[in-house]
Amino acid sequence: MPGLDQPVTITFVPEQIITWLIIGLVAGFLASLLIGGARLNATTSIIIGLIGALVGGFLFTLFQIPVAPALMGGITIRYIDVIISFVGAVVILLIVAVLRRR
Repeated sequence: MPGLDQPVTITFVPEQIITWLIIGLVAGFLASLLIGGARLNATTSIIIGLIGALVGGFLFTLFQIPVAPALMGGITIRYIDVIISFVGAVVILLIVAVLRRR
């Protein structure tokens, strides 16, 4: 797969923690609606959304998924951040669903 030998840079900006919490809440909530099952409380939704953001970011980087320039915009929260977090949260919830069945 092309690009797997390239270094990945992750930046952490402490001022964005509130933004991450909002994105995590939205992504976790939407993912729980899509996957179904037990409804998640706000704290669990935020945690799932934040973990989903990491998983989604990793997957988009690993598979070099192109992002449309229109999704790079937004006010403070970029649209692509919500989409990536949502994809990652769905993956996490699917993994949890599979593990619960065992």
